[in-house]
Amino acid sequence: MKKIILNSIAIILAAITVFSCDFVQNANPVLEPVATTTGNSSIIYRKVLVEDYTGHKCGYCPPAADTLKYLETKYHGKIVPLAVHAGFYANINATYPTDFRTTVGTDYDTQFGNSASGNPNGLINRVGYGTGSFIKAYTSWEGYVVPMITETAKFQIKISNTFNTTTNSLNTDITVKSLAVNSGTYKLVVLLTQDSIIAEQLDYSLPVGSQTITNYEFNHLLRGAINSAWGDAVFTSGAGINDSIVKSYANFTVNPAYNASKCHVIAYIYDADLSGSNPTAYEVLQAEEAKVK
Repeated sequence: MKKIILNSIAIILAAITVFSCDFVQNANPVLEPVATTTGNSSIIYRKVLVEDYTGHKCGYCPPAADTLKYLETKYHGKIVPLAVHAGFYANINATYPTDFRTTVGTDYDTQFGNSASGNPNGLINRVGYGTGSFIKAYTSWEGYVVPMITETAKFQIKISNTFNTTTNSLNTDITVKSLAVNSGTYKLVVLLTQDSIIAEQLDYSLPVGSQTITNYEFNHLLRGAINSAWGDAVFTSGAGINDSIVKSYANFTVNPAYNASKCHVIAYIYDADLSGSNPTAYEVLQAEEAKVK
């Protein structure tokens, strides 16, 4: 593969409104190459969004969370983990009072049918929408992840966050760069997640009578969308090599009940051509995450 040459460009954004966008045709913003598979720092590899659909009342779900942690450790920097609490097993009651449900998580679960298929399960870059292999058992996740992280990326994403600790407000700038000739329509989704949350979880692997863990640690928990569940258009009629776009989201309020130092911004670009004949509809082409502070 020909070596990708990265030149410098200064991008100045004036955030007058909450959301703003600057598009630069055939520009080359500074995006540091990430060699996630080999030592060749000039190659940008595809990262994998691994979604764990779960709930605190799902006694079979802790092994899936363990698998996500294992994948994050083994393939550090190559996957973007996301835990989505939605459906029946995420409902609250007196024993499980902490509400991890989100509007965006419910939207995803409704569209993709994960909880209806029976938790635990997940999605790997949302490959195969509309087919029987779309929703994947957690025991199979690694087998799907391994070949994807060796693929050359079609897009690159860079996240730049600024957090105001006084107002709990987050400004995030997302740069998306096309690394190939890409035809079609693509959208960018920006989410907020949080790690190290202690609450109740059912675990059927424990002895009867002690299956409710009161100090279970939840990680990669979806907290909400910074833009929206289905995102903003970034390339509506394809993109050429080095075409880039910057999306800026200003003054997003992080709930003060969240520990901002444990929060991350996740950004991903996906194929937004949802026509029935498109076999890659909803497929995530690139994903990235960065700490809020």
